[in-house]
Amino acid sequence: MRSPENIDEKRTIHANRHRAQTLCLIPALVVGAVLAVVVTAVGQPLVAIAVLVVVTAALAAWTWRTAPGRVARAVGARPSREEDRPRLHNLVDGLCATMGLPSPTILVVDSPQPNAMALGRAPGSAALIVTSGLDGSLSLVELEGVLAHELVHIKRQDTVLSGVAISLAAPASLLIGAQGAADLVHRLVGPGREFSADQRAATVVRYPVGLGSALRIMADPATVASPWPPGGGRTAAATRWLWIDPGTSGRGVAPADGELDDPSVRAEALSLL
Repeated sequence: MRSPENIDEKRTIHANRHRAQTLCLIPALVVGAVLAVVVTAVGQPLVAIAVLVVVTAALAAWTWRTAPGRVARAVGARPSREEDRPRLHNLVDGLCATMGLPSPTILVVDSPQPNAMALGRAPGSAALIVTSGLDGSLSLVELEGVLAHELVHIKRQDTVLSGVAISLAAPASLLIGAQGAADLVHRLVGPGREFSADQRAATVVRYPVGLGSALRIMADPATVASPWPPGGGRTAAATRWLWIDPGTSGRGVAPADGELDDPSVRAEALSLL
């Protein structure tokens, strides 16, 4: 018999993939429709139908396939070598065995801010992105909690929605600004997603207090790196709410759509478990 937890996880995976597919399709359909109208205007209605179908399918497929890689490049992520971070790689391997996941590709971003996020269309092609400051800033149990949190995103396939949301929000920043684009991503992936991943991660690790402790360290203004998020350009700026810590502490940046994903609020909630 399937447990309620497994049923909920399957529902979450289905919802994430369906929403990501829809988000890929909508802008592709708009572009295809515009081109089809132009072709119709020059007297080629049958060709216009073909243009609509082909352009929509091609653009939607391109967004689906390329979104995770474009986000990783935008934040400056590069492959992590196991000999440089043996503790990190060993913890990931152990947690993946516990959670029934293939080991993701581990990428690192140069930043002293301890932070992490996950990307990928599916668990088998996922990437776990960590900052260079993560491993050295946290104890073993704190690091385990952070990594478990990100692996929960991979297992639930929250990651498939993340890249697509960035692909839509980054161009929109031309009209709504960088903060507006980041908040749009937060709405698209779902406010409360980080809070939910914390609660699930706490059931996976040996010492649940580690994740709450890690979040308190991240929320301390003294540990917040500047600038944040790392990388340059509209795409990197839009990733704020994909990181386990959006880097709002001490910045005057209020959490969008409520405070449920704010690290200090989440740390307090974990202390009650």
